[in-house]
Amino acid sequence: MKKILVYDCDGVLFNSTEAIKGYYDFVFDKFSLPLIDWTNEENLKLAMMSTSKEIIRAFATSDDLSDEILTFAAQTNFRKFLPLMIPQPKVYETLEKLVEMGHTLTVCTNRGISLAYLLEHFDMGNYFSYSVTTMDVAKPKPDPEGIHMIMEKFNAKKEDILFIGDAFTDYYAAKAADVQFLAYENELKESKVIKCHSEVFNYL
Repeated sequence: MKKILVYDCDGVLFNSTEAIKGYYDFVFDKFSLPLIDWTNEENLKLAMMSTSKEIIRAFATSDDLSDEILTFAAQTNFRKFLPLMIPQPKVYETLEKLVEMGHTLTVCTNRGISLAYLLEHFDMGNYFSYSVTTMDVAKPKPDPEGIHMIMEKFNAKKEDILFIGDAFTDYYAAKAADVQFLAYENELKESKVIKCHSEVFNYL
């Protein structure tokens, strides 16, 4: 049976930890705010799993300042941080084989416009038939809106979908959409876990 695979981006397709830390250090430094304490695991988790708006509102000192920072952040080109992004092991070989097998690959991410040039920079965009970012939905993950958009796009049933994510935002979105879910390198409640992209073939 051919599947529609839905990939999260950060933490799944890419190890983006250093790039995201660099991005928010740059933004906060421009406003002379204390840099986020990345030794605090909860801060890092928030940055990796949330939207830019959620992160900035969590650390800014006022709503007015949040709005100002959000405007600046939206105008900050993430391209300068692309060298800090690292494709996950065996991701290219896996995507290539999945496409050859006739599966449809998509992305559902809480990234915004940076997804397009990120995939282009790493020569990964051609593998994906469709993507949903925060620019496309009213409610980002953990809301299932993005998954529902993918299902509508391909006229798919929930049984056709396999969502691969690394965060509880992914897990809860998959649960709400009632689709099959694989956790990538993370223990997420009762979810089955894959430690490498090539292990996805065990669940098709």
